[in-house]
Amino acid sequence: MYFFLTVIILGIGLLLYMLFLAFQVNVKTHTLRVKKMKKGEQIHLFFISDIHRRKIKPQLIHSLMGSVDIVIIGGDICEKGVPLHRIEQNLQQLKKMGEIYYVFGNNDREVGEQELIEMLERNNVCMLVNKSVELKIVSTPIRLIGINDGFSGKVKMYDAFQEVKAKDIIIFVTHAPAYFNNAKKISKPHLLLAGHLHGGQIRLGPFGIYENGSFREKDDSAELVSNGFGTTGVPLRLGAKSECHIITMYGE
Repeated sequence: MYFFLTVIILGIGLLLYMLFLAFQVNVKTHTLRVKKMKKGEQIHLFFISDIHRRKIKPQLIHSLMGSVDIVIIGGDICEKGVPLHRIEQNLQQLKKMGEIYYVFGNNDREVGEQELIEMLERNNVCMLVNKSVELKIVSTPIRLIGINDGFSGKVKMYDAFQEVKAKDIIIFVTHAPAYFNNAKKISKPHLLLAGHLHGGQIRLGPFGIYENGSFREKDDSAELVSNGFGTTGVPLRLGAKSECHIITMYGE
C-alpha cells in the first residue's frame, strides 16, 4: 500500500517537474570568431525555433532589447490548433527586438498556409523560402540564406545559394539540421542554424529519440541545433531544456 502510494507521489512529482522544464525560459549565449569580419566588428543574432503552442512573454523581450541586431525564427512558430491571434502576438513581441527573418517548419502550414503568409507579411517578416537576403550590419556583407521545409514544401538548395558572393559572410537557416550537409556541399557557411529535433524532448540520461541540442565550432564555422522553445505532443521535457539563443559573431 505504502509502496504504491510512494510511487504515485513520485510519479506526480516527476510530471510536475517535467511540466516546469517545458515552460522554462533559457537564453543560451554563443560566440563565433569570423576571419572575414574586421577587428572590432560584431553582429548579434537572436535565434528561436519550435515555439509551437508557447506564448512569448514580454519579460523575455524586455530583457534582450537593445542587445540584438536581428531575429531569426527557425520554423514551427505554431502547429495545428494554435490560435492565429497567439501566433501574431508572438510575432509582435519578437519584432520589438529587431527585423524578423523566418523559415517554414514542418508544422507551420497546419494552421493554413495562406493565413499564415498573410500574417507574416502584415508583420513585415521576411520569409526565406529558398532564397537569401543581404544584411548590411557591418562593413563586410552578410548573406542570410533560408530554405523551405522539406516535409511540406520543395527545397531548392541551389536557388537559395545563387546570389552568394565570395566576400560574403554566410548564415544558413533551415528548420531541420539534416540539410546542413547539403548546404556545405554548395558553399561554406560560417554559421548554420536549425531546430526541429527538440533534443529528443524527453531523455533518460544520455538516451533520447534525437541528440541533445548543441553549438559546435569547427574550421571558422559553427553549427547550432536548438532544443527549441516549445514542445509538441505533450507539454513535457526532461533532459533537454527549452532554449533560445543569442549568437555573437565577431572579428579579430
